[in-house]
Formats: sequence, C-alpha cells, structure tokens
Amino acid sequence: MKSVYLSITAILMGFSSSLSATELPKKYHQCKKILLYNVFFHGARIGTFERQINWQNNNVNVYTYSNIDVLVTKSSLKQHSSYKWSSDKNSFISQSFDRDVKGLISGKFTAKFSDNASKSSVDSNGVTMTFSDDSMPLLDADALASQMRLNVINGKKKFDFLLQDADEVNHYYFEVKGQETINTNFGKLKAIRVEQTRKSDRKLYLWFAPDLDYQLVLGTYKRKILNLKTTLNSKKVVCPPVTVVSKPFIPQTQ
Repeated sequence: MKSVYLSITAILMGFSSSLSATELPKKYHQCKKILLYNVFFHGARIGTFERQINWQNNNVNVYTYSNIDVLVTKSSLKQHSSYKWSSDKNSFISQSFDRDVKGLISGKFTAKFSDNASKSSVDSNGVTMTFSDDSMPLLDADALASQMRLNVINGKKKFDFLLQDADEVNHYYFEVKGQETINTNFGKLKAIRVEQTRKSDRKLYLWFAPDLDYQLVLGTYKRKILNLKTTLNSKKVVCPPVTVVSKPFIPQTQ
C-alpha cells in the first residue's frame, strides 16, 4: 500500500508556523509546538503522526515521527526539515530535509536547497538529482504547509506551490472555500476549509481552526480506493518566558 503511506504524508507533512508580511509577529512563533494526529483509513484508525515545531528567531526546525499499520503492512517515518522566513521573498524558503522511511517504501532521502530555494539537490537512496525553478521557491512539505497556513491567516483565497519531494517536483493549487463549523476532538469549532484544485482524480480537503492557532484540525483525502482522514488529537505549546526589563529606580532629589 505505497500510495496509502504517501497520501498520509502529503496530508500531514506540515501545517504549522506563523503570520504576516516582512516581519513575523512573535505571538505566532518562538514557541515549541507538539502536534499529535490520528490517522484513519476507511474509518479505521491505522496510526499516528507527531510533529514537533521549534523556532529560533526566523528559523524553523520540524521533527516528524509517524507509525502506520494498514492491511498487514507497517511503515514508520522519521524526518527533520529546516526552513526559514525570507523577508526578501516574503515567503518561507526551504533549507534542507532528511527523511528515513522504513517498511513497504523503505529509503533514506536528503535534500539541500540553495539560491533562495530556487535550486535543490536531492539524494534518494544514493542517487543524486538536481532541480531548479526561477518562477517560485521550491518548497519541502513542511515549508509549503507553513506557507499555506500563513496564506490562510492573511486571508488569501487562492495560492499555488512547487513541492519538492524525494524524486520530483510537483505544482499544486489550492483554494479557500469558506468557513464552517465542524466536530473536532476539541469540540465544535469554526474552521476554514481549503481544497486542492486542478486535480479531478482526487479530493483533498483541509480545515484550519482560528481558535486553535490556525492549526490543521481535520484533513480528508479520497482517490480511487483511498479514503483517508486525519484529526488533531492533542496540541501542546511551550513558549519561552517573557523577560520584563524595568528601569532602575532613581530617587529624586529636592
């Protein structure tokens, strides 16, 4: 079931980060976020997907861990991706990712990005491939997801990205379809629904909840025999303490 695992990865490899234009307000980053998702295949729970997002200034490190057990096939994923906010590009840009997959689609993949992510070099199980595009940045899945979330926060209605995967680059298009109230593990929430467009052979829907830091709370994917769903099960945010700098007391003299 290679396609099952790849589809789960496509849904979940991101959707966390920040806000705004040339400078990111600190209230939307600088915190460590731990997100745990449950994954379902035709309604049956088949595994979990955990993401740890760590900020340092305008740089982001994301650590992803997943275990999937479907149709007597077990797979696991460990990935570390690094990307940053570029005020020049007014966008997140990828720096690197390291992916280790075990199971049906075992492999090790390493990618490096250069020239503001207009170029990439990917090592896929010992085979090196290079890619380039001057029209827009090549984004790994985590950087793409953060940029999508940022676009949703900023009220954009349509957006597209170039996704750098382990052995190819694909152009994906998305559109915001409105806001609706949905049932989640955190109760009923208002959520912004985003749909993938220009792909008639599949249906990918994503719901982001403003009341939960605009995180992805629900995702569904249908294509041929695939029927996948992921739900946010828990969310933990650890922010650094706020340092208050006070002026020294200087007594007034008469």
